[in-house]
Amino acid sequence: MINSAERGIALIMVVLVTTFLSALGLGLVLAVFMDRLATGNLAGSVAMLYAADSAIEIAARDLAHIDDWGAVLSGAQRSSFTDGAAGGVRGLPGGGAVDLTSTTNMLNCGKATTCTPTQMNANSKERPWGANNPQWRLFAYGPMQQFTQLVRPAPCYLALWVADDGREQDGDPLVDSAEEAEPGHGIVRVHAEAFGLAGSRRAIEAELWRVCPGGEAAGCLPGIRVQSWQELRQALP
Repeated sequence: MINSAERGIALIMVVLVTTFLSALGLGLVLAVFMDRLATGNLAGSVAMLYAADSAIEIAARDLAHIDDWGAVLSGAQRSSFTDGAAGGVRGLPGGGAVDLTSTTNMLNCGKATTCTPTQMNANSKERPWGANNPQWRLFAYGPMQQFTQLVRPAPCYLALWVADDGREQDGDPLVDSAEEAEPGHGIVRVHAEAFGLAGSRRAIEAELWRVCPGGEAAGCLPGIRVQSWQELRQALP
């Protein structure tokens, strides 16, 4: 006959085994959930990187058909991909917003408020060219869903800035050198960012080179070559 002490021990064992199995099951469910969450975040991050890269493709397409890059560098001419004035606040898919004006200022002088010429020409680790420092101008910007040909566009907002190449030593970053022999002639820098859900961002910088400076008048088709490409992994402003 089983006495009360044995019944108590059996009950304790049942409780312990049940608790162990419950914890094991809960851990398994949590592991599956975290794996799916990480996979989803990775997929979203990769999609945003591709979205930023697509902004560079847009810029290359439009720049190939613009003869005077000085108008682009000064901000007088922009891409066909825009959604209004070059500045101000834009809403993001899923909530939140991006301030294009303050983001432009951050690129030019590292602060959100308006940059002075002295601040933009100051030498720093990121901008060591002084008077030849790039002065970023918005060129292409708009929601990814503006691409009607995409079946499932990434839920993000794209923005791309253009600036003169720092190797030019003419002291005027708003004009592309007219001298073909001068370093930096026919080359511009572009900075593309994709702004996504929950404040996520991916950024790329590249150099674009005009392959046929004379265009059709020189007996060749205008085109753009990506001369360098770099994902910015450091902390974004």
